[in-house]
Amino acid sequence: MCAGCINRMKEKIIGIAIACFIFCSFILYRNEFQGKPILLLPNGSNAATLLDENLDDEQYNSTLKERINHLKQFCKYHPNLYPNRKLVHQPLIDEILRVKYCWIEKVGSSFMKNFFRHFQNYTLARNTTLNRQSEYGRTDKDINQQQHKGDNYTRIMIVRDPFERLLSGYIDKFFLPSPIFWKKRGGYIIKQFRPNSSVKEQSCGHNVTFLEFIQYVVHVSTREKNMEEPHFTPMHTHCKPCLIHYDYVWKLETIMQDFKHTIKQLINRKELHIDGFDFRMDKEHLSSDVISRIAFMFERRYAIEKCITFYEACLRTWRGFQMRGVIDKNHKFPLISLPENFNVTMYKDLVMKSSNSKTSKSKVKYQKKEVFLESYSLLPVELLKQLEGSVTKIDSEMFNYRTSLWILLQDYKRDNFSYFDFL
Repeated sequence: MCAGCINRMKEKIIGIAIACFIFCSFILYRNEFQGKPILLLPNGSNAATLLDENLDDEQYNSTLKERINHLKQFCKYHPNLYPNRKLVHQPLIDEILRVKYCWIEKVGSSFMKNFFRHFQNYTLARNTTLNRQSEYGRTDKDINQQQHKGDNYTRIMIVRDPFERLLSGYIDKFFLPSPIFWKKRGGYIIKQFRPNSSVKEQSCGHNVTFLEFIQYVVHVSTREKNMEEPHFTPMHTHCKPCLIHYDYVWKLETIMQDFKHTIKQLINRKELHIDGFDFRMDKEHLSSDVISRIAFMFERRYAIEKCITFYEACLRTWRGFQMRGVIDKNHKFPLISLPENFNVTMYKDLVMKSSNSKTSKSKVKYQKKEVFLESYSLLPVELLKQLEGSVTKIDSEMFNYRTSLWILLQDYKRDNFSYFDFL
């Protein structure tokens, strides 16, 4: 049998084994919480049961109304913002709550899709599925006209700090093991912005730096639109809120409050009974989230090892958990080499053991800010200005976020620890 055939067979066997593991983990996880669907909320905060939470309706109504008013004022002075009137993605529809959700990569989209899926499974008697909007492909104007003709859907979009979103996209798609994305965009970035790069670097795209990534984002936003990637394009271009009316604009920074307040109103409006539907985040849910990230790495082991060792992939994933504030940055990956039988469960146990150690929660949480400061401090002043002027400016002004990082970075001094010392 040819060597290529053997390698492909090995890859298939590994994929099947990991798929079986994930399925078994899901069965155990489901049985443990049988009868109580539980949803992992973003940002690692604890949330009480949805309908048991005493929310200040007046306060949140005022906050959400202020966001819409701010958006309207911005749009009033930018009437010709969208020469291209098509949406990036088809909105997702939930027929139970009568919601149309415009989703944006790296802004809680996985969380929302999981919510709709869990919620619909919990109300199977209503025979509803998460559908894609049939109007996809029409112009925004067509969709906008339809939504005011007896359409009683509630429209929701979610935004976040545009600088945080870019960093999150870089870590997820370039720093962490992501061989498909490395090849899709990493090779192009290295060819364009790294003089004297090696053939392997150009072919694999496995070690793109944050500086090179931002150079790419600025470049394609102004000169090479055909190389844009939805994970990094401005949020307003995804949902075009100056053309389409949204009833709610949530922010990822306050996603739990915004989510619970709005969904509670929608549930009460529809007079739905969802006793027992919990929205909580505890160690079991953290474990589930950790497993999915680790399983993703093991599932792509064969492709990863074409560019870096699997040990380095494990180190990068470990560092990713440190960046997220799951593991203390001073807790090094405990293995100097990988045992032959090293698997998802063994790696997950290492992460959970380190996560459970007695480390100050505020200290570990601060690591997220450290990653942000280190990342943007690496950019030359001129490049940062270009980023603020051509990429983040409209999102920052439209959704009322900071427009510049200059003051924040002026007094920053990094300690001896670097989150990007692998590159």
